[in-house]
Parts: sequence; C-alpha cells; structure tokens
Amino acid sequence: MLFSLLLTHLYQFFGALLGCSKYGMAGLPRYGGFASMYEVHKFMDLDENELGYFIQQVALAGASFGVAPDDLKTVGTALNQLFGLRCSPAATAIPEQGPQLQAICIADSCPLSPNAVCASYQTAVAPKNATGNTTATGSTPGATTSPSTVPTAGAVMQGASVAVIFGILACLI
Repeated sequence: MLFSLLLTHLYQFFGALLGCSKYGMAGLPRYGGFASMYEVHKFMDLDENELGYFIQQVALAGASFGVAPDDLKTVGTALNQLFGLRCSPAATAIPEQGPQLQAICIADSCPLSPNAVCASYQTAVAPKNATGNTTATGSTPGATTSPSTVPTAGAVMQGASVAVIFGILACLI
C-alpha cells in the first residue's frame, strides 16, 4: 500500500508541476501529499549524481514511450532547477500549497543556489543501513537474526521514476 501511495502521489505531483491540463479532474486528482520535497527527502542526503540518475531515468523512460526530446529536456531542466540547487529559497511546486523548501540535492557536493538560504535547511546527515544481530542468552531457546539491509535512495529512485513517466505522459497526451 505504501508503494501504491507513493506512485499515486508522484503522478499527482508531476501533473501539478508540469501544468497538466487534466490536473484536478477525474483520473488525476489534486496532489494532497507533503508540500516540501525537502522535508520528504532530507534524510536521504542526495547528491547531484543521485538526483542526476533519477532525472536521467525519467528521461530514458519518457523517450522509450515516445516523448519528444525537447519535452524531456524541459522536464529535466525544471527538475534540476526545483530540486537540484542546495540551499535554494522556498519555491512553489504545487500552486495551491504555496512556496516551500524544495531542494533535495542537499549534500555538500551539490551546486549552491545563487540565492542560498542555508539557515533554512538542517545539516544533511547521510542515511545509515538498518542492521541487527540479536542472540539470546540463557537456558531458554531464543531466536537469532541475521543482519539485513533496508534499501535507501537508489531503490526508491528507481521505482519512483516509473511513476513520474506516467505523470509526464498524462500531461503530454
């Protein structure tokens, strides 16, 4: 269900961001998710390579569906401007939600916004793997678990790019 909610919100978000003529109508309801993409992604500590990979996947998927190269370039530029400048001032992605912090490329290596407002952003913290190793002691039988890894930015970005393509296609059709 969480993944379904993510895809639905991405579809709606990109419909609004790209000014889709069907946005807010049956089949493409208004975006009701978080207004600030910074708040959603701040724990991912994305750098420009990870954001670039996501944007590239959006473009490649769009191209495979026949989206014109000029349209893909426009979308890529919009995504880089909105999300790719560290410490960027509040900007409006969803008109009804008003200006919000939108930068998701927040690692120190990300390009700094020419109008930087770094005091508005928290210090980026790289995500850590969630691992565990528990062994019971004593005379009662116990469970032993092996370390496990929770996927972080890359896995989410890959799944999310598919939803973005459907949002782009809905606006271009």
